[in-house]
Amino acid sequence: MRSILIGSCGGYSGKSAICMGLGMILREKGLKIGYMKPFGNQFREVKGKLVDEDARNISTALGLKDSLETITPVMLTANFYHRALTEGVDVKDDILEAYKKLSEGKDMIIIEGNEDLPGGIMYDMSDIDIANTLQTRILLVSKYHEMQEIDNILNDRRMIGDPQQLVGIILNDVIDQDEASNIAVPFLKKRGIAVFGIIPRDPVLKSISIGEIADAAGTKILIRDDMRDVLVEQFLIGAMEANTALKYFRRARSFALITGGDRADIQLAALEAGVKCIILTGNMYPSSAMLGAARERGVPIMVVSEDTMSTVGAMEAIIGRTRILGKTKIDRIKRLLNEQVDIEAIENEIGI
Repeated sequence: MRSILIGSCGGYSGKSAICMGLGMILREKGLKIGYMKPFGNQFREVKGKLVDEDARNISTALGLKDSLETITPVMLTANFYHRALTEGVDVKDDILEAYKKLSEGKDMIIIEGNEDLPGGIMYDMSDIDIANTLQTRILLVSKYHEMQEIDNILNDRRMIGDPQQLVGIILNDVIDQDEASNIAVPFLKKRGIAVFGIIPRDPVLKSISIGEIADAAGTKILIRDDMRDVLVEQFLIGAMEANTALKYFRRARSFALITGGDRADIQLAALEAGVKCIILTGNMYPSSAMLGAARERGVPIMVVSEDTMSTVGAMEAIIGRTRILGKTKIDRIKRLLNEQVDIEAIENEIGI
């Protein structure tokens, strides 16, 4: 049985997506795949139990039968951190026991690391500690938006210490592919760091579902709740004259409108331009005529109490921090990994 720990050079690097995509690709090759996220931090209550949302989604995508309590044996709640700082905690045996159960009948276990490489060091369970405990190696995932991010990669390699423990790295969410290919990759290879792939920034993976928008805003969808899985790639503000707005909206793709509840003219213009959903601010509800028009076009409407600019700020904060949910996103990450990552080289490196 083989294993690999997928670690991250920073938060929201796409680590969960890589775990899911790699697991599905290897499963399609006939391997019996297991998955483990030792420490849960994306909390969601399901049937009265606290679970990690990423672990739940990946487990479902991989068709795993293992319990979520075994996949994620430790939840990083406020109480856990309090005990870690005041009494001390020792979760090594819990991790080992869960890993042993998950390994039964598997060819390969994919282990998802902490938010970043040193995360968990306060209770002696950083990614490096986990890798040593489970006798596995580390594959890093790093965003690459600018050259300075190479510092984070080199710092993580230095922390790992043993060059044999680092399998290599995948550069993800890359804005400038030419720069990454021609400057970053040769630089890293000269320093003994294998680069297995360069995944470009993808608007679908950066998108957010209408259901996630409603959950983040803490509100309900008034109509067309059946459209919760539709993806939104950008938010537009409706604060201009309607005819000007219509031209602006028609140039956009997969957009959600954020506007005051009293701007029926802007709302109608957005409907005509193919808006995906409408978020009305100021706790102002739409007219029955507007609800009817939106229902007919399949456009969900939701109402929030905050003003327009506060709502825009809240929505911008969640773009790029979305979960890998739904068939569209899952298919896209599989395609990107198959096209942009040398999966065979990773397999050879870890001995599959």
